[in-house]
Amino acid sequence: METLEDEQYKESLAYYEDIKEQFMAARMGIQDHIERWYRRLADNNGISYAAARQFLKRGELEEFKWSLDQYIQKGRENAVSPKWLKELENASAKYHISYYEAMKVHIQQHAELLFTEFETGMEGFLERVFEDQFYKTAFEVEKGIGVGVSLAALDARKIDTVIKTPWAQDGKVSSDRIWQNKEKLVRELHTELVQNIIRGEAPQKAINSLAKRMNVSKAQAGTLIMTESAAVSAQARKKCFSELDVDRYQIVAALDGKTCEICGSMDGKVFKMSEYEVGVTANPFHPNCRCCTAPY
Repeated sequence: METLEDEQYKESLAYYEDIKEQFMAARMGIQDHIERWYRRLADNNGISYAAARQFLKRGELEEFKWSLDQYIQKGRENAVSPKWLKELENASAKYHISYYEAMKVHIQQHAELLFTEFETGMEGFLERVFEDQFYKTAFEVEKGIGVGVSLAALDARKIDTVIKTPWAQDGKVSSDRIWQNKEKLVRELHTELVQNIIRGEAPQKAINSLAKRMNVSKAQAGTLIMTESAAVSAQARKKCFSELDVDRYQIVAALDGKTCEICGSMDGKVFKMSEYEVGVTANPFHPNCRCCTAPY
């Protein structure tokens, strides 16, 4: 079972690598917009980058409406949230918009598309994790007892129900956490943008400070992937154990230099299947938990 858990952990890490590339692309898009606006302001007004910040609070940007229309179209094509589409449409209805507001919208557009893609990809990833862990667990049990087992095929709708049912005490599912992280990222990026304008930072310094915020959000996405996939794996095993009439199960911790006190104390504990509760008597016991369950 430890080998099985290690496989799941590696699959989650591989998926996180894909997400990191998406965050990098969004970061580069934001960087490109910031550099372009600073450069355009400086070139058009014959002033330095330091002085260009003064125009971020004033001046009108009539052509911004053109890119807004493009954003709305792209948003519809990529199923961006209706709330954000409405905000874009309201902005496009205005005749003018300040440079600063334009940059805020550009930043949020990148975040909306990034997290829309993240949510869609995450749902498919967790579905694959559930199915994979269910059948691999059955195979491992079969090897352990030396007897072949027969299981009914998984129902895709039931898998979807499991994934969309909260397992943690806060009552949130993975999609809730994804959009919560998006709101936090947009809020922090906007705040960082304002502070850089007030301080009169050069473009590269402004870009670096926003990149740090993106990296924090990227790390949070990694924690989300590892923790949610661990929870889904535990739920898949619970279903498999139940169908195989397993009476009791035990906690198996990954014992190495990274093992925390919580996991160390849970290692080897035995519970009845009626007590199986993800996050309480089954992993994950904390973010990035590497424990797993096995038949006893």
